[in-house]
Amino acid sequence: MPSPAEPAQPDTTAPGGIAPVERLGWANDKSLFAGRVAQVFATKIAQFVLGAATLFLIARLLGAAPYGEFGLLLTWIGVLFAVGQLGMPAAMTYMAGRGRSVVSLERMALGLTVAISVVLAAAAIIALPLLRDSVLRGLSGSQVTTSDDLLRVVLIALPCQLIMQFAAGILYTRGHNRAFNGIQVAQAALMLILTLLLVGVFPLGVPGAVAGYLVASCAGALAAVVQVRRLARRPEGAIGPSVSAREFMSYGIRLYPQNVMSFFNYRADVLLLSWLLGDATLLGYYGIAVRLAEMTFYVPDAISAMLYPAISSSERHEADRFAPAVSRFTMLATTLAAAAIIPAAFVAIWLLLPDFKPAFPALVVIMPGIISLSLSKVLASYTAGVGRPLPTAVAAVVALTLNIVANLILIPRWGIVGASASSLISYTCHASILLVLASRMARVSPLAFVLPRAAEFARLRNGLASGVTRVRASTGRSRPGR
Repeated sequence: MPSPAEPAQPDTTAPGGIAPVERLGWANDKSLFAGRVAQVFATKIAQFVLGAATLFLIARLLGAAPYGEFGLLLTWIGVLFAVGQLGMPAAMTYMAGRGRSVVSLERMALGLTVAISVVLAAAAIIALPLLRDSVLRGLSGSQVTTSDDLLRVVLIALPCQLIMQFAAGILYTRGHNRAFNGIQVAQAALMLILTLLLVGVFPLGVPGAVAGYLVASCAGALAAVVQVRRLARRPEGAIGPSVSAREFMSYGIRLYPQNVMSFFNYRADVLLLSWLLGDATLLGYYGIAVRLAEMTFYVPDAISAMLYPAISSSERHEADRFAPAVSRFTMLATTLAAAAIIPAAFVAIWLLLPDFKPAFPALVVIMPGIISLSLSKVLASYTAGVGRPLPTAVAAVVALTLNIVANLILIPRWGIVGASASSLISYTCHASILLVLASRMARVSPLAFVLPRAAEFARLRNGLASGVTRVRASTGRSRPGR
């Protein structure tokens, strides 16, 4: 085997016989990549602020048990999306990075959205009675207000999620990330406003929170469709070969096991809590703990959102050189963010959500696992982006199996803290497997993906200084007389 210092040979052959076209170029420009990550990160910060406000507002207005209902309803939609997406959103990003025409990608996105949504909704309605007695048992009981009708209505979110994922793959890869970033921020702001109206001013409870979520989702999806349509109508929208259904499905299906297993690795704890304990109040406590911990994801999500299309558009030797540096920076920024969130969450819970105090121990236990999961996000973007989805899928299967076994053992003993401990174990296992795989693919030491160097500290310091300068400049321009 070559030594770690030996660069990998360029590999421009796409999986499944997909012939690559001329590279888009931006992925091999570090300054441009950093600029786009900065733009996405600014969007994530805005979403963080708006999302945190919405989170605390819903929890404060609803209380623990209704909030647990709402969280399980969103998990229900997430499960259906994970099972039914068939790896198609990842295939959309990959094909856009390989230069397939936007016109053909748009047709593929709309057709798949309709087909997948119809099949998923029908299957969900048929399976609903069985699920009510198992993973949705947390929606049973005298204190629960969720009806079967609400479980059916929330299915409207499925096509919205598909459209948003497809649009992100096209717009981010083709450099129109500002437009999509604006849609995400506007969607989060609309969700906050609707929550205030439908849960606060008009106390509609869980149905009001669901209505706000659905309206915001539909509005975001419609705006995304409009942006993709505009891009498709431009002259460059027709540039590149058309994507065929065969090559699209071939790549997507290969990524599907990884995507669905990764999702259940993230959310098996909620489903098993619902099944084993059937207590909406405990689900509410755990939901707050997880949501607060997952605010750390705004760092790796901003990076992985750009890294996967960047890797997909890069030569193999560039990807192998680029990924470790990105991973190190992610670990540095995520660890600092996690260290800040724990004391901030303590203060926020004790002052704003005193009824949710039992959530804090679960938050502390799961936080190291969230850091591991953040590493997994970046490593999965790298391995999938270079056309190697199978090893990532194997890692996801192993982690999910461990997650389920640990939850079955620990939830009956420790409740929501046991669920957090199970997630910590499985997330760390998942990240460790991907770390070994990624280091072998890039032919570097595993530590090259994990331990920050002076360059990462300098980038973080410079990035923070630049952000402060921009804020001061913006504030100065807004003052009267300037």
